Amino acid sequence: MANAEERERLIGRLAAAPGHFQQLLARLEDADSVTSAQEGEWSPHEVVAHLRAANDILEPRILQVLVRPNTPLIGFDETLWVHVLGFASVPVTDLLQTMAWRRKEVVHALRAIPPEAWDRTGTHEVRGPLTVFELAAQIADHEDEHLAQIAAAIEGH
Repeated sequence: MANAEERERLIGRLAAAPGHFQQLLARLEDADSVTSAQEGEWSPHEVVAHLRAANDILEPRILQVLVRPNTPLIGFDETLWVHVLGFASVPVTDLLQTMAWRRKEVVHALRAIPPEAWDRTGTHEVRGPLTVFELAAQIADHEDEHLAQIAAAIEGH
């Protein structure tokens, strides 16, 4: 079981991430039109669209496990999710606004649960059992990776 300090640190990372993306992308004149500086790398807009899709898939898993422990967690293709929902044509600011709004709900829920709830599990069809803490850490780690990717794209622009 993660201790109180680890849980609070993780909640802090999750709460801060949308603001970090907003601050980083505010350095661009037009985040929607910036292309990647490296061949084969995603543009900042593509990264944010990917994150929105990933978070649409990952964040509800936390809530599902909290509401129904041992629930099955279905795997989805976030690339197809981006395509089906048309995120490539949604402005970055709108993607980030929705990300921030939804994140507040998840953070609020995590702050309200008792310590033992962090160990509740759901079973992912590919990855196996995952705790609430592991699901939340997966989101935070994924966002850290893409913050660095956007920062590199901006520096190369």
